[in-house]
This record gives sequence, C-alpha cells and structure tokens, in this order.
Amino acid sequence: MTTVAPVTSPLATQLSGAVEELTGELVRRILTTDPAYAAAGLLTEEQLRTTCRNNLTAILGALAGTEPLRLQSAREAGQLKAEQAIPIAALLHAYRLGARLIWEELTARSSGPGDVRLHALATQLWEVIDLYSDAAVEAYRETEMLLARADAQAQNRLIRTLFDDHSHSPGRVLDVLRSLGLPEHGTFCVVAIDAHPATVSPPALSGALRELGVRSVWDVRMDAVIGLVTALAPAAIDRAGPLLGSLVTERVGLSTPFGSPHAIAAAVTEARQACHSVPPGASGVVRFGAEPVAHLLVTVPDAARRAAAQILGPVLALPAAERADLVAVLDAWYQHGGSAVAVAEALHCHRNTVRYRLRKIRDLTGRDTTDPRQSAELYLALRAYTLVEAGPPRSS
Repeated sequence: MTTVAPVTSPLATQLSGAVEELTGELVRRILTTDPAYAAAGLLTEEQLRTTCRNNLTAILGALAGTEPLRLQSAREAGQLKAEQAIPIAALLHAYRLGARLIWEELTARSSGPGDVRLHALATQLWEVIDLYSDAAVEAYRETEMLLARADAQAQNRLIRTLFDDHSHSPGRVLDVLRSLGLPEHGTFCVVAIDAHPATVSPPALSGALRELGVRSVWDVRMDAVIGLVTALAPAAIDRAGPLLGSLVTERVGLSTPFGSPHAIAAAVTEARQACHSVPPGASGVVRFGAEPVAHLLVTVPDAARRAAAQILGPVLALPAAERADLVAVLDAWYQHGGSAVAVAEALHCHRNTVRYRLRKIRDLTGRDTTDPRQSAELYLALRAYTLVEAGPPRSS
C-alpha cells in the first residue's frame, strides 16, 4: 500500500458524498473530449463509469483522510484500458480530467481562493493523482507485455499448425493462411535452416525477403527454423535462396517450388532433406533435387554409415592426419572432375602427391578412381562419410 502525507479535509469529506454525481460528470467530460473512449468496441460506457467511480471513491477517501490510499483501482483501470486497446495517452488524460473536476468541486465548496483549507489539499491532490497515474501506467505496461506475449504465442502456435499434415481436413490450411494474412494462391516454397534458434532472427529474414516481394512466416523449433515463403512470381522465389544464403551461416534447405498450399507438409520433408544434404559444419543452400545422391543418403543414414564403413573402412581407420589427407584428396578429385592438376592447385600440393594418395586409397579399399563402377562406390562412400558420419573434409 502506498501512502502520502495524511491530511484530514472536511472539504474532501463533503465531496465524498457526491461520488455518483461526480462520476456522471467525469464520464461526460471524458466521452466528449477524448475520441478514444467514444470509439465503438473499445470500452463500454458502463465500464468507464465503474472505473471512474472506483477511482474517485479511492482518491476522495484518501484526501478526506477517512481511507488509506490504495492503488488497486488505478491498477485495475490501467489493466482494463490496455485490454481494450485504449491509448495510454487517453488513460492519463482521464486522470487529468478527474483531478481538474475534483479541484473545481473543492474550490466551489470552499470560501474562495484564499481558503487556507485549499492550500494543503492542492499539494495532496496532485500528489495522489501522480501516484494513481503512475500505478495505472505501470499496470497498463505490464498488461500490454502480457497481451503481446500471448499474441505472439498464439501466432507461433498458428504458424506451427501451418506445417502440419492437413490431408484429413484440406480446408484447415487455407484457414490458417487467411488467419496469418498470407495469400492462398501464388508460388510457395518451404525453407529449413539447420540452426540454433538464438542464431537466426526470423524478423530480419522476413524483412529482407519482403524487399524481394516475398512474404514469409517462420516456425522456430528446437532442431531447426522452418519457414514458408510465398510470392506471386516464381522468379521472386528463385531469388530468395541466394538471399537466405547471404544472411544465414548455417545449412539451408529449400523444397521444390509449388503452387498449392496443400503441398506444404510434403515440402517440409523435402526442405529438411535438402538441408541435411549440406555436410554438417558447412554452410550453403541446397534446393531439393539438386543433390539426389545426398538426398538418398540422408534419407537412409544407417545404410549410408554402413556403406561408408564397408567401402572406406581401411581409410577411416588411419590416424587422423593421414585420414584427413586421403579424404580431402578424394573429395577434391570429384569436385574438380578428376583433374590431378586442379586437385593439386586446390590442395596446394604437387601432382605426384595427388597421384600417390589416390593410389594409397586404391590399395586400402581395393577400388580405383579410374574404374567407373569402383569410382561410383568411392564417391557414394565419401558422400555418406561427409554427410552422416563426419563433418566436412579438411584439406591438407
């Protein structure tokens, strides 16, 4: 309970008996001078009347010295105004109107401006009004934050629903799109970002995409950030991938673009597979369909691990430094189309070193990069190793 210096005032005591009349006059002044209160659907006149009555009763009781100063009515007023979306400026304006009305009535009941009883009351009145205004504003801010948090949580739940399978109720996905203010027609694409929620800012992504004419919503999950991007023109969706790659340092997967929102759930699977088709620890953007071998391997990770162990087992059993050298040269061999010169330049070593390491891989695995079938097995095992068994290959 907050207190102010007590002043027992017969003038305030007289005024306490006229709370109903004061309430009616204050309501009239508020409604005629502040359009925020008169707006339909914000606050009913009965709600305003109750709030004014409670505040006037508490304030006059404190001024009269018959009641301790309690701020509950002010806090209730602040909470109600926040819930009804009454602007905070209108809330404070109402308290100023109330103070002016009280002062006018006190003055009218006094013997004139020189009445000594008014002097102490003037200080007391504005001190009480300040306390009530501050309490109302504090409650307003607290309620505003709670409402914003509740709205955000409700929207997040709605967004998550968007990515669920609605094959049993096709109309549900359209309802969710309408609720989120997203179009039902256009080109859509699902994005999966393999990132910790703290490292990705959905508002920043949405803002950047909006510059391309692309709208988006994002679902922040424990293991990834999933987004739906949509635009009228397919070309805008095509530009979204490179933009996301420039904004995000983690793995990014894109589904194939689609035209019906009923394909969203299936597109989530595509986007996740595309995301995991980038080696762990690396960064990059992959659209589903661009890396079919990688998509296959991440779909059956256990089989991929077995293939890596069976084909590259002797290489993977080497000491770490030697293993890294052989894996790096094999990876560079496929990246540079089997050119020993290009591999040597990429790894900053001699061509003979490249050939030596490739021969060592052949001797250890029984598979030669110059044989098409054996080379295909080596490539498959290498991709399996880098995608599901280890991080990206390190060069020497």
